[in-house]
Amino acid sequence: MPSIAIVGTQWGDEGKGKITDYLAEEADMVVRFQGGNNAGHTIKVNDETFKLHLLPSGILREGKLAVIGNGVVINMAEMIGEMDQITKSGRKLDGLRISDRAHLIMGYHKKLDGAEEIYRGDKTVGTTKKGIGPSYQDKIARSGFRVCDLFEDDALSEKIKFNVPYKKDLLKMLQGEQCECTEESLMEKFTSWRNIFGKYVCDTSVLLNDALDSGKTVLFEGAQGVMLDVDHGTYPYVTSSNTSSGGMCTGSGVAPNRIGKIFGCLKAYTTRVGEGPLVTELYGEEGKYLMEKGGEFGVTTGRGRRCGWLDLVVAEHSVRLCGITSLAVTKLDVLNEYRKINVCTGYEIDGKTVKHFPASLSKLGRAVPVYEEFDGWDDWDSSEKLASEGYAALPQNMRKYIEFIEKQLKVPAEIISIGPKRSETIDRR
Repeated sequence: MPSIAIVGTQWGDEGKGKITDYLAEEADMVVRFQGGNNAGHTIKVNDETFKLHLLPSGILREGKLAVIGNGVVINMAEMIGEMDQITKSGRKLDGLRISDRAHLIMGYHKKLDGAEEIYRGDKTVGTTKKGIGPSYQDKIARSGFRVCDLFEDDALSEKIKFNVPYKKDLLKMLQGEQCECTEESLMEKFTSWRNIFGKYVCDTSVLLNDALDSGKTVLFEGAQGVMLDVDHGTYPYVTSSNTSSGGMCTGSGVAPNRIGKIFGCLKAYTTRVGEGPLVTELYGEEGKYLMEKGGEFGVTTGRGRRCGWLDLVVAEHSVRLCGITSLAVTKLDVLNEYRKINVCTGYEIDGKTVKHFPASLSKLGRAVPVYEEFDGWDDWDSSEKLASEGYAALPQNMRKYIEFIEKQLKVPAEIISIGPKRSETIDRR
């Protein structure tokens, strides 16, 4: 198969990092194609835990290329910290490649992110304040810094002279924290980044297409989830990039006809961070229990995630938009020992049952979930042992739950995750 893509079918935090790491064993390259360090993947390798925000998960696999595509916005300081985390573990960075077309996140982007959120008053969108949105704004406004600019002093100087006074005026207008940067300090910073990252920079579109031409397997790793897609998610409570499989093409420079298998990572229940609708949300002690049982705290922000029952209206939306061919169902073990488990199969809105996810926030605010109830299942002694015994060894009620999801979405669940480790995975391919 020429390529494999992984997308999150919910609001992110579905366990894509683990699934990417698992599938990376059979890939030659792993590619990040959108987002920035507002996303976070937690990967457990034996007794080591890695929290990555920018580096592709494939960086943990020896002999693989880990590619940051043109659709990513890069916080260079953050990436230096992640690179240190990798090298301190005894691993090498030889496989890192960075697109010369990727955009950079600057210090003033972070300040603007915070200032804009305050300026919204009680209409905040729940930004992580990492500068992602303002960086994408500059990209669309054609005034952003790209990685290739690091190697062109004249282009750098011209952009710096425009951006420094402009951003300071903008921060002043928003009554935000002022940026202390100067033309000289920015040029110095860019020069240091050139020295650190220069050897990793290339035209990654050429790299990826050459690899596919030669029969190599390329794994595309999405960040966040489809419900945060700027076009198809719960706008305006979304991120600033296209998180669906279509974003893989624009964010990496690979044509749609080169996409092979598309895995949709589906958490066995639903979570989201920050503001916006969550139709199946559980409140009070019930929501708190699921949050704590699932360890639902943001890798990037540390914020507790809002939790609810599995929403198949959301999942159907993602399957249709992304052309998902296989599911990777994750965190099923978190539902162990629940006596009853609910699955949402539709919304009741104004007296009508709706099966497709609406664009209107007001409709979502009036939506009441339509549930089907399932019997729960007991815990087990060892997830590694159970995984080694295969799908048939899973509790019968868990298999009924999985098979109901498959039937409703018309997509096979080919990977089943019952724990955070690589060894706690059942591969049904």
